[in-house]
Amino acid sequence: MNINSIQLGKIAFLLLFLQLFTTACYKADPESFAPGTPEISFPQASITVPSDMDTIEVPVTANLPWRVKTDADWISFVKANGSETGTFKVAIARNRTTAARTAEITGYITADETVKMTIIQQGGEPAPDHTRHFYVKTSGDENKDGLSWANATTLDAALTNAANGDFIHIAEGSYIPSRTIAGGNTGNASDNTFEIAQNIHLVGGYPANATEGSVADPAANPVLLSGADQKYHVVVVSAIPEGEHQVSMKGITITKGHAGSSGAVPVNGANLARNYGGGLVVIKSKLLLENCRIADNTSDQHIAGIYMLSQSEVTIRNSSISDNKANSNGGGIWNDGSKLYLFDSEITGNIANGVGGGLYSLNVGVVSYNYLYNVTIAGNQVGAPGFARVGAGIYSRERSQYKIVNSTIYGNKNVGTGFGAGIAVYGGSTVDIINTTISNNEGGVDNTATNGGSGIFNNNSPTANTVNIYNSVISGNTGHANEIGGANISLQSSIVGASVYNYEKAVEPGQSFDPATMFLPFAKYGTGYGKTLPVKAGSPATTFGMTTLQLQVAGANLSLDENYYLKDQNHKSRTSTTVMGAALPQ
Repeated sequence: MNINSIQLGKIAFLLLFLQLFTTACYKADPESFAPGTPEISFPQASITVPSDMDTIEVPVTANLPWRVKTDADWISFVKANGSETGTFKVAIARNRTTAARTAEITGYITADETVKMTIIQQGGEPAPDHTRHFYVKTSGDENKDGLSWANATTLDAALTNAANGDFIHIAEGSYIPSRTIAGGNTGNASDNTFEIAQNIHLVGGYPANATEGSVADPAANPVLLSGADQKYHVVVVSAIPEGEHQVSMKGITITKGHAGSSGAVPVNGANLARNYGGGLVVIKSKLLLENCRIADNTSDQHIAGIYMLSQSEVTIRNSSISDNKANSNGGGIWNDGSKLYLFDSEITGNIANGVGGGLYSLNVGVVSYNYLYNVTIAGNQVGAPGFARVGAGIYSRERSQYKIVNSTIYGNKNVGTGFGAGIAVYGGSTVDIINTTISNNEGGVDNTATNGGSGIFNNNSPTANTVNIYNSVISGNTGHANEIGGANISLQSSIVGASVYNYEKAVEPGQSFDPATMFLPFAKYGTGYGKTLPVKAGSPATTFGMTTLQLQVAGANLSLDENYYLKDQNHKSRTSTTVMGAALPQ
């Protein structure tokens, strides 16, 4: 056979293939395909469950892909969809009230093809008409009532049995959660957590061998709630506020949580990702932390220390959020559409390989409020080499509002070229800074953008922010030529770099501030909780600051607490002084 014969054979084969393909396409009539009529049903119209029910599995019959939904915030779905006949799991929160409640579940294939089922949950036992005190030891017996030190129980058991207003007293030792979070995977021990579902009060620091009359001393008798580097969330606060009731924790350390893995657990109508919030998670709750530590927690993705979301309210006093590490954003605290009140506390040594090393706030739909009084934010870090990251100390993002009073923001570092190592602002935020010192933060290294700033960076693209600075010192920050960068920044009676701004917001001629010689060492002074950086007597920072009356006017306009802004971070009175910054001369 010659070459021409071979080529002719190939051409004949291709013509035959094209003829068959064309015939097949011609015979296929798209309009002849009709999907089956959607059909979906539940085996029964209603289900009654007990008050302490956790998770149930519900059958569904369907001939096409389906989904389920509900408007009840005490019901969530482990998996809310399927392809055909099968089952879905429903996570049901414990009913701690005495009244039964109902919820409707809707299954649907299309908007026109739906089916409904009612879940009726029985009421719980009546709460006692008096406050109960539970007692917990590492050697406690879960089968004991825990109502005395002699009958001490476990922490897991006490959390299950306590009702609104009750107290749990915890003796020295390390406690690891052994009960699965509601709606979690009972086959995965990493889903175990200390879940606080009632507005109760936890007090730590009693002696390991506590007896009747023992007094709490957390420094001498440390109480550790530990994830042993294995639990996704050490503590989850899910108690819905009722009247004056709220959750409180005193004298407790939350440590060694490791947020990781995939998927989420439904809590109070929100989905809690397993790789968010290694230490403490607060969802739709009101919490007071006093004399606590949130330390040495990690996250494979976001937020290692404290994760607060769904319009929670968290107040923190005399506490430390330190040495937590997130692989992505939010090392210390992430405020996700909630209210944060920080008093006399510190956020130190936290790391985020993304952004927001110390305090990160972001929610695109709800305002995240942050009120900081007498707070030290120091030694936090963001980024990895080669990445432009921002906000090692504070990163204020979409719809965030800040009041920063009598605070020291010191020694935070942006690894890479990102600006705003002390504070970075973005996405329509408003940040008010009063009586605050921002120094020795490193940002914008090798970044030649002219609008940059090492200490504070106000990124007004694409949405403008507002930064107001009163009676503060921003000096001694490194990495970029500017210590403050960006527009919409107002300066009144403050220092930036060497320049001294007077009360009329103009540079005071003939005055200069030298951070190398006009600061005292960064250290702990007086009765303040964290370290501060006082200015030295005789420097311009002690002469051109606001008077008492001017501070009162500014504080009233900003709706600040007068008990704080008329004192310094070390609780020394500012009356009859004109001192800028967080701390008066010693």
